[in-house]
Amino acid sequence: MEMHQKSQWEALPNLALANIFSKTSITDRSHSIPFVCKSWAHAARHPHCWASMVAENHSPIGNSAADHAFAMDSNPNCVDFVDPYDGRRSPYPHRGVASLQGLIGRAGGGAAVTSVYFFPFLTSDGGIANDDAILRLIAKHCPNLKHLSFHGSHNASHEAILEVIHNCRKLELVDFSDLPYFNSVILGELSCCCPNIRGIRRNGYLEPLFSNALITGFPRLRILNISNSTVVDKDLLAIVTGFKDLCYLDVTGCHQLMCYMHIIKVASARIGKILYD
Repeated sequence: MEMHQKSQWEALPNLALANIFSKTSITDRSHSIPFVCKSWAHAARHPHCWASMVAENHSPIGNSAADHAFAMDSNPNCVDFVDPYDGRRSPYPHRGVASLQGLIGRAGGGAAVTSVYFFPFLTSDGGIANDDAILRLIAKHCPNLKHLSFHGSHNASHEAILEVIHNCRKLELVDFSDLPYFNSVILGELSCCCPNIRGIRRNGYLEPLFSNALITGFPRLRILNISNSTVVDKDLLAIVTGFKDLCYLDVTGCHQLMCYMHIIKVASARIGKILYD
């Protein structure tokens, strides 16, 4: 019986195992999975095992783990993603770049990478910023990137961000968090270069009438997280009426909304999931 079970397990396709392992933490993929058995070790060397730099604790809710991590998590201060090295970011900027470079190498030189969460590769507080170096590494090696979170980054240049947008044209989900990169220039380039954008997360300050630019640039947007932002009723009304394909909207913690309950009540008939408080 044991021999039969072992045979069945070893017969599981290598790619199937690799796709399963890609949902686990980077630490587990590096230090645990390869030492379980030969078939696991072999799968851990598959490029698709390293496609996602997303922690396993971002569990899917009707979407992939990457969707949840980058666009649906309502807590802008969430630092649940502690990979690699259990959140111990280095004060030395080259170490974060070298860490990501090593992971990209495991992912077939970067062609297999679909998801990158920026935070764990950034230099720790007090160190020299390495934001641009990380972005240029992504732009150069990850042409098939679909999900990118800028969470934790405050020092990237427009040039480096635009380099990613121009080279990673398959982007679908972008998490701007409360960072200074959510501006008309970057959004304009993103809408022109990345036609598959379906989810955006933005917390913090929002310019008045930002919704007009968002609707014009991303008319097919399906996921919008603007929790803990300065959105006002007028923009919320424009969003729920202007986006025809929107299926997820998060406006929790938006304290400048005053008469939003009527707007949400009407919108809930068309938008499948609306989070508010």
